Amino acid sequence: MGEDDTPDNLTVASASYMAEDERFEIPHAPVTGRKRRRDDSNLQDLTEQQHALYGDELLDYFLLSKTEQPAVKPDPPANFQPNWPIDAEDHTALHWASAMGDVDVVKQLKRFNASPTVKNIRGETPFMHSVNFTNCYEKQSFPVVMKELFETFDARDNMGCTVIHHAAVMKNGRVFNSSCSRYYLDNILNKLQETLEPTAFQQLLDVQDNEGNTALHLAAQRNARKCIRALLGRNASSDLTNNEGIRAEDLIMDLNATKKDRGPQRSSSPFAPESQRHASFKDALIEKANRQPPPVFQSAAANTVQSRISPLIMEKFQDLAKSYEEEWREKDVAEIEAKRILSNTQTELTLIRQQIAAVEAQLEPDEAAAKIMNEANLAKHQVLSLITHQNRLHVQRSVDSELSRINGDGGVQEESYEERLALARQLSQMLGEQRQAEMDYVEALSTVGTGDKIDKYRRLLKKCLDSKEGESLDTNLDSLIEMMEEERDENGMVGAMETEPMDLSVGL
Repeated sequence: MGEDDTPDNLTVASASYMAEDERFEIPHAPVTGRKRRRDDSNLQDLTEQQHALYGDELLDYFLLSKTEQPAVKPDPPANFQPNWPIDAEDHTALHWASAMGDVDVVKQLKRFNASPTVKNIRGETPFMHSVNFTNCYEKQSFPVVMKELFETFDARDNMGCTVIHHAAVMKNGRVFNSSCSRYYLDNILNKLQETLEPTAFQQLLDVQDNEGNTALHLAAQRNARKCIRALLGRNASSDLTNNEGIRAEDLIMDLNATKKDRGPQRSSSPFAPESQRHASFKDALIEKANRQPPPVFQSAAANTVQSRISPLIMEKFQDLAKSYEEEWREKDVAEIEAKRILSNTQTELTLIRQQIAAVEAQLEPDEAAAKIMNEANLAKHQVLSLITHQNRLHVQRSVDSELSRINGDGGVQEESYEERLALARQLSQMLGEQRQAEMDYVEALSTVGTGDKIDKYRRLLKKCLDSKEGESLDTNLDSLIEMMEEERDENGMVGAMETEPMDLSVGL
């Protein structure tokens, strides 16, 4: 290939896979062609010559790699300097490898410590240079290239633009591809969202260049609607003004107004008017197939699409519909199960409320309960008084007996004051212990019949009765208690009459 036939730098980066209506020229610095530095008079030593030769071989390798001709990757020279410029715009080998999407060369240069921060004459890093061409998009190698160069995500070129500005409009590329630009932009923004804090990400997303334009400004100026949606979807600020006082939202409103003037597009929304609504893509294909026979193409590529690609697309639609159906069935089963659990829970709640109501019905009113408690306390005090009275009678009899015995023995011996004081203290202590014992005894009596022995007493009563009356013990228990109380009252009256003289004597 002759020198005059050598494509320039920008021609190498392919612009394929673009719709014709998406191609338009982007203003960029004039290119003087691949003017390689071969002038032997300017080469100071052998190192410069070797690097110049390596640059030529590397550019040839990149050119041949775009064709069907076999290409051999050149080896770096001895004492290789990876940041050596290889063309008239000060692009390094890493710039070219990144723009070509050649992952192997990028990694090889990184192993030779090629700096991703080195810039060309416009201040572009290899990361910026990679998004100005479609090669990384065509090879789908951009995620790997981005990983190798990502450390320069916040670098700026001579115009103050970041890699986001470049990706939004392929800033210094010869042609513009909205799908390619959206691909670069999505990868970069997703990686930044994973790496940066939300505040830092927002600041980088809204960076303004030397003219005050954000990436959203540039996308709106170039009518890059896909990139506009990508930026707005990540909350890019649309109210920032550039040096001309223009906001990005103003440019977007102008684009929308221009689109409306050309006529409204047909809508697939179910809420759109009938005149603007059309069937789904699948229905449209079926309807078209029923209306007319399949066309016959002369091109082999067209026939391949017709015979292979179309069935694959329809198969994918069927798989998508099946996945939706399976997901719906799973949710339907889950809903039925949830309703069943809710019904059982409501039934259990109703039964528990009924049981609570039954228990509350068995409870006595507060007034009756208070009356019973008062009666119980009164009975408790009466029993305590009775036991105390009986104990005093018992003590009185013991004292009288002891006095009679002493008098019979010839009189009472006079005791000293200290002995009487000790006896008085001992008597006081014993009286205190007696009162405490009486109270404990009464408290124990109040709990008789409510402990673990209640079943034993019930069995004892049944054994004392015949079998017929034992079966109806629970129903006849009240009448049995009344009969026993009557017998106790009769015996109590006789006992009271016999002990009345003691009570009077004690009172005296």
